[in-house]
Amino acid sequence: MSDAFQIGPFLLKMSMLAVIVSLSLGFVAISAQLKHSREMKSAVIELLSNALLLAFLVWKFSYVLFHFSKAVENPSSILYFSGGETGAILAVVAVVVYLTKTVRKKAIPVHFVALGMATGFLAATGVYQLLTVVLEQSSMWYHLQQVVICALFLWWVHRVKEGLIHLAAWLAPVMWFAISQVYVHFFIPNREAVFAGLSGDQLMYYAFALLLLFLSRRVKPIGGTTDEEAS
Repeated sequence: MSDAFQIGPFLLKMSMLAVIVSLSLGFVAISAQLKHSREMKSAVIELLSNALLLAFLVWKFSYVLFHFSKAVENPSSILYFSGGETGAILAVVAVVVYLTKTVRKKAIPVHFVALGMATGFLAATGVYQLLTVVLEQSSMWYHLQQVVICALFLWWVHRVKEGLIHLAAWLAPVMWFAISQVYVHFFIPNREAVFAGLSGDQLMYYAFALLLLFLSRRVKPIGGTTDEEAS
């Protein structure tokens, strides 16, 4: 998405417009998912909105942290550059810390936060992948499969949301989502294999899926014992 268009004195890239539209529809999906609990809907949307803003600010201004001399020499470069992948990792850490502290402080049920995050992520990602197909007209098979994957998981989350009260219930579906990403990344053009025919991203998703499989097998016996004791 390299095309751009002019809005007054501002130049807006199509890729940025796609991100804005996708995020907006992601929050619309969250609102629809939590419509039966107005209080929780407002709390979750506010929480995730702040987390998203925090992530952007940390990612954007981490450029100063990692390229301090360049930022001092040319302060305007902060507007055009970001912290890159390292800045993104730092942003994730900042968001995790923020969510952990805020959820505890405001006593927001964790399963509502998880439901909102999953719904928003799947909806926004699916819309972005669809817009990428429309705007780029390239790698269509990869992007269309991503749309289908997001739609299927979004449907599943909506269908079984009442049973997603405990975080342990999320382990298996998130594991399968990671496995789906290992599969769909085979359709990325010019994919570079790193090990056993898998790219770096595929290895990351594969390792994450194995970790979730390990955790799910550890958590289930504990959950079963707890239920028996409760009865």
